[in-house]
Amino acid sequence: MTHTNTQTHKSQYNKNRHHSDASDLDVLVVGGGISGLSTAWWLAQSGLHVQVWEKSSQAGGKIKTDTIDGFRTEQAASMIMNFKPEVDQFFTHSGLEALKAKRLLKAENNRYLMNKGQLQPLPMTIARLFFSSMWSTQGKLRLLMEPFISKASKEDETVSEFITRRFGQEFLEKAMEPFIAGTLASDPDFASAQHVIPRLTALEKKFGSITAGIIAHKATGKRTARNPESFSFEGGMSTLPQQLANDPKLGFKANIEVTNIIQHGPHQWEIRAKGPDGEMCYTARHVVISSPSDIAAHLLKSVNQTLSHVLSTVKYTPLSVVHIGLEHSAVDHPLDSAGFLVPRQEKKQGNMTINGNLWMSSIFSDRAPQNCILLSSYIGGSRQPTAIDFSTEENIAYVLQDIAPLLGIKGDPVMGRVNKHQKALPLYHDDYHRKLTVIKQELHNLPGLHLEANYIGGVSIRDRIVSSQKTASVILAHLSLQSKNRRTQTVKKSTPDFNHTFIETHA
Repeated sequence: MTHTNTQTHKSQYNKNRHHSDASDLDVLVVGGGISGLSTAWWLAQSGLHVQVWEKSSQAGGKIKTDTIDGFRTEQAASMIMNFKPEVDQFFTHSGLEALKAKRLLKAENNRYLMNKGQLQPLPMTIARLFFSSMWSTQGKLRLLMEPFISKASKEDETVSEFITRRFGQEFLEKAMEPFIAGTLASDPDFASAQHVIPRLTALEKKFGSITAGIIAHKATGKRTARNPESFSFEGGMSTLPQQLANDPKLGFKANIEVTNIIQHGPHQWEIRAKGPDGEMCYTARHVVISSPSDIAAHLLKSVNQTLSHVLSTVKYTPLSVVHIGLEHSAVDHPLDSAGFLVPRQEKKQGNMTINGNLWMSSIFSDRAPQNCILLSSYIGGSRQPTAIDFSTEENIAYVLQDIAPLLGIKGDPVMGRVNKHQKALPLYHDDYHRKLTVIKQELHNLPGLHLEANYIGGVSIRDRIVSSQKTASVILAHLSLQSKNRRTQTVKKSTPDFNHTFIETHA
């Protein structure tokens, strides 16, 4: 849909809006992280009266970029990997497309994995995999058996159960476990397969096997997604929330702490808060809570005790991000990749502390001063939650102990920085599927209330944008019907419908 159509629709909708006062909103979003901001952005494109309230002084949640002495480090997410067309649409129309920082070609050369105490390039194609010394003959033969494996008899498998059943134990340990632990800080032995690797479980459900699904898509020319693209932004990842928060249509407001949410009826909500100018009280037809689950649980305690209790039981894992700057001459390795991951078997055998190491100055330009490099490591997560208690000195020492022999480091760091997150990422562990079912059931009985945060629908920025679009679609569908009914009651002749929105749903 074009911007012209969006503006036309906006004017049509605004003519039919009836605000009781200046504090009457279509949608109030609680929480100014990427989930809340992207939800508000999708909604604002259709001319809705939206505001985003953030408790802290700036937007972005854990997405923050620090630039000190020429080293640009990320406190949390370091990049976005996207293969979804709706995410492309989001960046194109929000103006963020022009601010992208593309990955350097150097980072595309290899993918490394620690294997038997050494860094080995990961085979990126099936042909290379079968000629790779990293995989045993038995492991390769087991991969060939995948098309002949029957579907699961268990309703909700863990990632380990699913991958081992379909591909074997070696594939789990050398390919999937390092990815799950290194990028999601999760444990495949407890993580729900259908929620952590939904694309793979969906292929099995539809085609009977992963291989059959891939072949079917190739044969029909159908693609579930485009080729993946990894990128950051000029100035770092903070540019993403800052750009969205600066959009006046989103109504972003910082330093506002919501204290109470009251339901007066279906799609009738009252929100009370403390702001820079004192007490605030707004009404809204829809409320989107994009805060962490414990904060959402507290706000909803008087609204729905069952929902509040389930939200309070969502587990998070602690994680530390350790940044080390070195002179380029102090490192022997060519750093011709994005970095490497560490399988849990390697951690046990070699007493490794880190889960993975990103070579940030090989991935993006302007991440380190001239003649210097920036390496960012991840410590803790489900593998070692107590590591959050390490001091800054201990974190840096452990990282150097791990990576020095692998990269040939022979000099002292010129920079060391640690970002700690007590609740870094939610875990889709144990009875997560049951919790999600209860959450959805209770929300069904609370018209106008929505939860849009990374404990539902995926933890990546890509997942958050896709999920927020779905939430915005639900809200727009209701307000469309409400607006249409109101016009039908007051206007006899035909009038334009609230049928067209900026949001497009992709198969």
